[in-house]
Amino acid sequence: MLTPAERKQSIQTLFLQRAESYTLCEVARLTGTPARTLRREVARGGHDATKVRREWRFLWRQAVYVAMERWTLAEIQDALGDAAAGVLPPLLALRTVTFRLPEYVVLALESIAANDGTTVDHALYGELIDFAGTHLTRLDGSIPGYRRAYLYPGPGSEVDLEP
Repeated sequence: MLTPAERKQSIQTLFLQRAESYTLCEVARLTGTPARTLRREVARGGHDATKVRREWRFLWRQAVYVAMERWTLAEIQDALGDAAAGVLPPLLALRTVTFRLPEYVVLALESIAANDGTTVDHALYGELIDFAGTHLTRLDGSIPGYRRAYLYPGPGSEVDLEP
């Protein structure tokens, strides 16, 4: 488990000092994921990695997938500060909105978030990913950058920066 200062430093390292690839141990250290757990997830196909000379290696985007399972988008943006605009697709910027929902939906979100050890914002974001993907083709043509934000950090979604 990373301290808040270590998490911030790891996020900044991963997003602002990109490497072409990382060893499994580097990804484990950067994300605070036990190496044994990460090895097990790679072996069962839960994460993509390539074996190079008997060692698992992750491309930058593969390491970011692991990181985005460990950290909320809010944590990533907070750690990156003003630099977030230069390394994340513009439509990943967070915006505060207000909705009126039935009490049982709010209680469900709060319960799920508490059980998962995350925020209500992040729990709702996780639920809305399917919604966003269902409408990807329809919205891609009318909302510039929609596909890039939805697919991030997948191929073709990176901000134009050199690794």
